[in-house]
Amino acid sequence: MIHYPLLMYVSIFSLIVPISVGIYRLRVMSREAIVLFSFLAIEFVIDIISIWFIKSYWVDLGLWHIYVLVEYIFLMSIIYFCQETQTMKKLFMAILWFYILFWFCAKFTFEPLNGLYSITASVSQVILVLSAGYTLFVVIGNRVQTLLSHPRFWVMLSFVFYCTGTLMPTALVGMLFNQPGEAPIPIWSINWVLTIFSNILFTIGFMCTQTQPSYSQQSSALL
Repeated sequence: MIHYPLLMYVSIFSLIVPISVGIYRLRVMSREAIVLFSFLAIEFVIDIISIWFIKSYWVDLGLWHIYVLVEYIFLMSIIYFCQETQTMKKLFMAILWFYILFWFCAKFTFEPLNGLYSITASVSQVILVLSAGYTLFVVIGNRVQTLLSHPRFWVMLSFVFYCTGTLMPTALVGMLFNQPGEAPIPIWSINWVLTIFSNILFTIGFMCTQTQPSYSQQSSALL
């Protein structure tokens, strides 16, 4: 039986912080912030379920295949809402659907639900990094308010850090599952640390969340 480090549990329960702030700010959140809040709540439930899998040293790979798709849909939806022109919105919507079709094709061909998920997960991370990086650049370049008080800045920064940092363990998931005992833990620790850091950034983003913008401002507001 593997003895998992305290860091893993800190990573899981660190979600309580942004979720709690999200509950407090829920009445003044825009739809994009609510999408992010909903994703974090779902992620927390999945993580709690995963604890029971870990305790029995049994992993349902199908759950993680589905989680990769769910995570992608939520995060890309937020990135989509952040775009300021209809052209970019159409582009990101096309990218969103392209990956969904790719994911389903993969599950019926080269990466079934009863196997590992490194290819579809890696592709998802790369798309999210590039999309969030582009959006972060646009947010910085076109900001009106102070950058550090801009919720889009914190959210996109979190996406970039997390997806970039977890790309390696995601790509190596096949090798990690085949390692004996506690050998993979140092690699997974990268994921846990970045999760904690991302949740801190999400919390700051929720705290920066402004009240619902007027109709003329909605096209440029993410949160």
